[in-house]
Amino acid sequence: MVEPSGTVQGLIYRPFMAWVNARFGFGCRLVERTPIHVSSRQVRPGQVLIASVSPEIRDPATPEPCRGGHLVLVHAVHGGVVRFHNPSGYTHNSDSATLPMRVFQRFHADRGILITRPS
Repeated sequence: MVEPSGTVQGLIYRPFMAWVNARFGFGCRLVERTPIHVSSRQVRPGQVLIASVSPEIRDPATPEPCRGGHLVLVHAVHGGVVRFHNPSGYTHNSDSATLPMRVFQRFHADRGILITRPS
């Protein structure tokens, strides 16, 4: 949402999904009220998840983090480990960060967008 001052306040999912589909041909599906252990089952080659997480995910030791307010790209899930790109992560872990699913869930807002490449 863009404020009158020009400041961006979050991503409005449905218009973004329509734009991604129209502009790039990617399929999008909104995921709401769904824990990461369920939504991550859809992550596989050709399909990724833009997940809403707390920006505190940069420091997994944060006790009682808030949930949501930041987006990461989940690109792989194997053996209970979530691998994701965090564009504002620390240099050593921004491109391909990993967290155990139970830790990732602490930061996850139970919402996101599944994106599938065009066929």
